[in-house]
Amino acid sequence: MITGTLYEAGKMMVMQNKWEQKKSTGNINKKEKKELTPQERELQRYREQLEETKKGNEYSALYSKIQSGQKLSPAEEDKLKAQDMKAYLDYKADQAEQEAFEEKLKHCTTKDEAQRLKTSKMQANLSKIKNVENNPYISDSEKLRIARQIQGDTTATAKIFDKFTQSEEYEKMPTEAELQQVRKMEKDAENAAVLSETESSAEVPEEKLSEDIVDENMEETGEIFTVSDNKNIAENLILDARLKEKETISGDDAVLEEMQAIVSKLNKTKESGGTIDILA
Repeated sequence: MITGTLYEAGKMMVMQNKWEQKKSTGNINKKEKKELTPQERELQRYREQLEETKKGNEYSALYSKIQSGQKLSPAEEDKLKAQDMKAYLDYKADQAEQEAFEEKLKHCTTKDEAQRLKTSKMQANLSKIKNVENNPYISDSEKLRIARQIQGDTTATAKIFDKFTQSEEYEKMPTEAELQQVRKMEKDAENAAVLSETESSAEVPEEKLSEDIVDENMEETGEIFTVSDNKNIAENLILDARLKEKETISGDDAVLEEMQAIVSKLNKTKESGGTIDILA
């Protein structure tokens, strides 16, 4: 009788301890965790691996989208912010720079100025990515992250400019060659007006007037041009401008190719083991 009472008392004490433990952890309504069988543990690991792979693929897709110069949706920005705050801040900074670049393009006065603005930004980014590649104080994984971010910003810059060249604003912009020709035609018109006025004056001999106009032209350009010459010069200037534009486009492609080569190299280095972060 006494033995039974002691047993029941001990049992009640164990149950009381479990109840107190549940209350302290907030797991009152939860059942006792079941011990998993080896098969169940294997299945659980498999499910966890699938979840991690899925999550990894989602973030890889975000990084790839940034690298290709695309904009993230608000939901994608939230995911990136939760996963990688540094990458998110870099992305937002690049977005601000790209918006500023678009505004600067709209304030350009010639097509040549707009092209120089784009080329300058792309060349500056190429210098940045090379500096990152050669910096011994940055780990390979961080180098790869920064390089991809710079590549994405550069690709976005090229896309923004390409879109701008399709706009009515860009179409209305003259080239510097065209402006130069307009200025020359205006000067020629002024000279012609002066010649017309002086021809009607009896005080100055016609030969002297012609010499004055010739001297003025030669002071301006060192040469004398006919209407036919002016037309040929205008055509040549415009042709030169078009050739320069093609050279600029070709140079931009070369910048993007060089960046891709650096990114690929850094990716291979990282996959092969990489280096440690010296400042860590």
